Amino acid sequence: MKKNCVLLIIAVCLFFTGCSNEFAKNEYDSVEKIVENGDRYAKESSVFNHIDGGYSLVVSKFDGRQTLWTDTLEESQSVEIELSFALTEGQAKIVHIDAEDNVTTLIECTPETPTDGYVTKTVSMTPGENRIKIVGYDCKNIDLKMFFEISQ
Repeated sequence: MKKNCVLLIIAVCLFFTGCSNEFAKNEYDSVEKIVENGDRYAKESSVFNHIDGGYSLVVSKFDGRQTLWTDTLEESQSVEIELSFALTEGQAKIVHIDAEDNVTTLIECTPETPTDGYVTKTVSMTPGENRIKIVGYDCKNIDLKMFFEISQ
C-alpha cells in the first residue's frame, strides 16, 4: 500500500510539473486576463534593473504575465519606447494597457524573431493608469531592455 501511495504522489507531481505553464498558454491572448491588476507568473533566475532612462530584464525561465512599469498620468502623453527583445525558446510579448484597459502589443518575440538592435515604438498614454507588461509562455533566456522618452 505504501508503495502504491508513493507512486501515486510521484505521478501527481509529474503531472502538475508538466502542466505548470498551461495557464500561460491559455491566457496569452486573453485581454481579460492581461488587463487584470494582479500578475500571475512562474519564473526562474530573474533580474530586473532600473538603468539610466529605462529598465533591463533577464530571466532564465518565464511563464505568465508580469507588470514591468506603471504610471498614473493626469494628461495624455506620447512616449517613445526603445525596445531590445530576445529569447531562446517560447513566445512572449510586451503590451501597453491604457487607463480604459485597451491592450496594444508593442513587440512580440520568438526565437526566430528577436529584435536586431532596438525597435522604437510611440505609445499614446491616456490620463489615468498606464501599464506595460510582459506576457509569455515556455520562455527561456529572456533578454529585454526598454528605454523611455516622454514628450508632451
